[in-house]
Amino acid sequence: MNAKQGELPFMGSHNSNRRAPRKVALFSPDRYRPRHAVKAKYIGRISARTSVSAGLLMMSVAGSASPLAMASTNSDSPAPVPVAGAAPVAVPAAPVLGPPSTWIVTAPAPFLYLPGSPEPPAKPAPDPAAVTPAADPAPAPRPAPAPEVFDRHGDRLADWINDAIRAMRAQGVPVDAGNVEAIRTVIDKESNGNPSAVNRWDSNWRAGHPSKGLMQCIDSTFNAHKLPGHDDIFNPVDNIIAGVRYTISRYGGFDNHPGLKSILKGKGYRGY
Repeated sequence: MNAKQGELPFMGSHNSNRRAPRKVALFSPDRYRPRHAVKAKYIGRISARTSVSAGLLMMSVAGSASPLAMASTNSDSPAPVPVAGAAPVAVPAAPVLGPPSTWIVTAPAPFLYLPGSPEPPAKPAPDPAAVTPAADPAPAPRPAPAPEVFDRHGDRLADWINDAIRAMRAQGVPVDAGNVEAIRTVIDKESNGNPSAVNRWDSNWRAGHPSKGLMQCIDSTFNAHKLPGHDDIFNPVDNIIAGVRYTISRYGGFDNHPGLKSILKGKGYRGY
């Protein structure tokens, strides 16, 4: 077909106007392609995104938790933002420490042995011979009772008389505080309280066995009336023991002592 005057001749069929844009679109970037010309590999991505968006929309409409509400509650993560229509999410309260008396302290974990690591040193077994059982503490000793006091004059002679009476009472001799004044009177009249006194003028002296000590006992009288362990005639306690026992044995007590009876009658003291 001949072209009109002044026009360029048009080459090709009348369908070239339709085929040209299609060919050009095939070799151009995707954004310039018509939707029906997009490559097949992108169609799957678009469909997947569309499906996910539709699914999230359906969950929100149905009242399910939103993706933000389903996020981790780790303390390092920011707090979730509430979404309208979503169910409330319970946030755990921060732990509160009580007073130190309520704290529970646990023992340290035992040594953890990992394969390939050096083995811990073995503890030596205790030697049974070296382990001694703890002995029960001995009960505290009871304090000793205070010694009984018979003569309360508080002088040196009172100490001797108290010791002598305690020794005699331990052996069953019937003597007590009621005899203290009689014993002190006999000692005062016989030796004037001198445990080393020796009579060198009476009949006993002339007979060869002088009277000795506080209560002026001769050797035979002392040996017959002393107590075991009290063998020294010049010991004041030993001499009192022998003199008191002689008085009880011969006169039945101090009530019948000849020197004391004489004093009660208003006369002078007489030796026994």
